Amino acid sequence: MSLPLSGLLVIEFSQFLAAPSAGLRLADLGARVIKIERPGTGEAGRQIAIKNLFVEGSSLVFHTINRNKESYAADLKNPDDLAQVKQLLARADVMTHNFRPGIMEKIGLGYEEVRALNPRLVYGVVTGYGATGPWATKPGQDLLIQSMSGLTYLSGTKDDGPTPFGIAVADIICGSHFAQGLLAALLKRDRTGRGALVEVSLLESVLDMQFELLTTHLNDGGQLPQRGAARGTAHPYLSAPYGIYQTQDGYLALAMGNLDKLDATLKLDILSDYPTASSWFDGRDDISARLATALREAPTATWLAKLEPLGIWCAEVLNYQQATRSPGFEVLGMKQLVKLSDGQQLATTRCPIRIDGEKLYSDKAAPKPGHNTAAIGEEFGLVGSFSQQASDSQTLRNAQDPLETANQKPLAGLLVVDFSQFLSGPSAALRLADMGARVIKIERPETGDICRHLYTSNVIMNGESSVFHAINRNKESFAVDLKNEDDKAQVWELISRADVVMHNYRPGVMERLGFDYARVKAQNPSVVYGEISGYGPEGPWRDKPGQDLLLQSVSGLTWLSGNADAGPVPMGLSIVDMLAGAHLAQGLLACLVRRGRIGAGGLVQVSMLESAFDFQFETLTTFFNDGGALPARTQHNNAHAYLGAPYGIYQTSNGFLALAMGSIPKLGQLLGCEALLSYPEPAQAFTQRDEIKATLADHLRTDTTEAWLAVLEPADIWCANVLSWDKLLAHDGFAALNMVQEVTMADGYRYRTTRCPIRINGELLTSPIGSPQLGQDNASILAELTTLQPARHDA
Repeated sequence: MSLPLSGLLVIEFSQFLAAPSAGLRLADLGARVIKIERPGTGEAGRQIAIKNLFVEGSSLVFHTINRNKESYAADLKNPDDLAQVKQLLARADVMTHNFRPGIMEKIGLGYEEVRALNPRLVYGVVTGYGATGPWATKPGQDLLIQSMSGLTYLSGTKDDGPTPFGIAVADIICGSHFAQGLLAALLKRDRTGRGALVEVSLLESVLDMQFELLTTHLNDGGQLPQRGAARGTAHPYLSAPYGIYQTQDGYLALAMGNLDKLDATLKLDILSDYPTASSWFDGRDDISARLATALREAPTATWLAKLEPLGIWCAEVLNYQQATRSPGFEVLGMKQLVKLSDGQQLATTRCPIRIDGEKLYSDKAAPKPGHNTAAIGEEFGLVGSFSQQASDSQTLRNAQDPLETANQKPLAGLLVVDFSQFLSGPSAALRLADMGARVIKIERPETGDICRHLYTSNVIMNGESSVFHAINRNKESFAVDLKNEDDKAQVWELISRADVVMHNYRPGVMERLGFDYARVKAQNPSVVYGEISGYGPEGPWRDKPGQDLLLQSVSGLTWLSGNADAGPVPMGLSIVDMLAGAHLAQGLLACLVRRGRIGAGGLVQVSMLESAFDFQFETLTTFFNDGGALPARTQHNNAHAYLGAPYGIYQTSNGFLALAMGSIPKLGQLLGCEALLSYPEPAQAFTQRDEIKATLADHLRTDTTEAWLAVLEPADIWCANVLSWDKLLAHDGFAALNMVQEVTMADGYRYRTTRCPIRINGELLTSPIGSPQLGQDNASILAELTTLQPARHDA
């Protein structure tokens, strides 16, 4: 199989997690990634310990994110080393870094300098909070970003205070957006011959991740999200029964809807008190309490045997030991072994994307610092000073490239025919639309995408759910009955012209409808065909409902957030849907890049379960290489089960303060807390983290958040205020991002929502077009087709 990015050269200056995770995805898809590191010590991420576990002198987390790469050691303050690196850049396709604004410019490797060297290069930058604004130089660290973005007020119960996601979600989602932007820029380069500047920030990525909830907030009079009172509450905007419930011997996850069937099965008479769907939200605490009482009376397996045959969306809640031994996990082949230099093997996860039906494996482990320096120097003929003649020759070749079309988005001219619904598939299509593709949404007549009426909270916008409007802006709607031959003929006309066809039906549905990959490829050989399933195209779980909370529950994800005694705590938004959509977008873009080089289309397959496991790659790799010990959350202030104190969110006298990793004795000195001086050894931060956190928690309650920030920030301690959405949106740091846009529907209805978090050549990717009314584009689309048919389903 030809990997989509084979032949592309990526030079990576990035460190820690966000940007290197994008480099890993490009490497998994076939690119050659050369990591530029400091001689001797390598990048700083090699020393970021996870549970104090190190392999070959580098932290285990470094190995999870830097497998399948090469390491080139260079001192960028040394003119000869810098000259050699510039020679690599002159031949590269992509360069990435995630230093704070201004650092690369001081070195002489800023965008303008590198663009002069290689105008075809795609230059990628990850920042914490954007390149400008009052937060531009703040440390871009995951917990701090979660705390400042409002994310911590979505999970847990209403009495828990801010509850962070127990995994590096900001880093991972930002890396995913970064990969999408780089791939889109490569596609544009194929048309224009010119490279581009791609910028993503951690804060913009986390705001984009909350787009469905923020859209509700922005169009609901600024009401803040209201978490439920019951343990296991899973989404602040969804009604009962949505959540996780304790059973006689474990836990059961229940998704949205089906309350009528649940009530009839459990004989609780809930519907007599709450007869309408809207009342299921208003009464969710009482409903959840009644369900919790009933479900504790029998084992999980008993409830599954009763509820699944009724079509009720439910799942067992599994920990890592149970999840990785499950038949659903085993059939995926998500675990792979990479070879260390001493011949030992390290277990980790693989790329969650399948290309042309093949899983993407690589046994190449993360390199030692500078391991490939000599070989790369010989291969590229690197010399101590940069050859101006070579530079002039490169510039001459680039000068012959066609001029770039002004103001054109990277995917302009591409046609996407999108059969998907709900959230995962449509989120991928939204990202393609944001970057310039034309997306035609295929919908059922009369009802349309079921998400149009999947009510989020009690907020209805222009007659439809806020989540539909958030995820389907900037698209067209073509309403057809796929069981009607005339309508199917119209769809085939669209498919014959499409660059991308995509869906997220359960396995077998598109085959029954006649629009499976084999038949679409026969009609359009160069098409890139994408599909998202819940649990993969094979195995015992393939026909289970692919719903976000259920995927969180069976993948072990719910055991990472919250404190040790909280039971399973789901993430309070549709994280697995969004990850699967992001992975599909990456795969589609990669195959479009390949099509531009060799003319071949391809099949891109993603499952929500594979995406959920890939999301946990650092924690699962720790689990695999730590004797199978389950993640242990701290008793209080937990923010990451594998990181030591002080990592967490702490209450102050007037709010909350987030503290990332750091020296315990230094904190003790700065805060005037002598008890913390009793923990001088770095290892104690993990082995004695509960007592350290308890001491910190008591001390920090004695003064205000602002007072502690005034002491800690000047000392370069990674800390942040914990903001709710109202405080965030009122801050100058948020205003500097221009993250909110207003869009307009065909009937004139306007609403506010978030924009794409990716910037291309400094430009924001916005569009004034709102979500489509059902079938509103039938007539105009039919007029474009060569064989005109009556517009049977015009809006």
